[in-house]
Amino acid sequence: MTAQAAFTPEEWTLLRTVPPLVTAGVSAADPGGLIGAVKEASGGMMAMIDALKSSQLELMGALLADRTRPAVPDPKSMLGEGNREQQIANFKSALMAKIKEAGDLVSRKATPEEAQAYKQMLMTVAERAANAAKEGGFLFFGGERVSASEQAFLSEVKGALQLA
Repeated sequence: MTAQAAFTPEEWTLLRTVPPLVTAGVSAADPGGLIGAVKEASGGMMAMIDALKSSQLELMGALLADRTRPAVPDPKSMLGEGNREQQIANFKSALMAKIKEAGDLVSRKATPEEAQAYKQMLMTVAERAANAAKEGGFLFFGGERVSASEQAFLSEVKGALQLA
């Protein structure tokens, strides 16, 4: 079993900040407006809480029990320079690097079961966020549950986490 003490403060912050960043990545993959972003954020965060609460693994319990406020990455460092499209591309690239870093970290420092649970939690966060709001359509009519851009993002997350 892996406790918080197995990680440096920076590593622990990474593990705690990646799930909400994954949710933001879903919204960035196919920006659908304020209501869609709120639904996606809520869906992703509920998926994280559900996964942490339902797990009996020490790492997941430690993540749930930590009520401190983690430092968030500097938005400018994740967005970079350029127009809106370039900044979204920069954000997705920076996010994929953080997802891969977090996945590699738990693979090195946690038990295999905990590493798999953490990676699966990130994937579930992404999937629930993507399914939380319809993309496209007009005045909540029509549209699709998961857009092609969101599906591509989900595939990238899966690849970064090296999930089968």
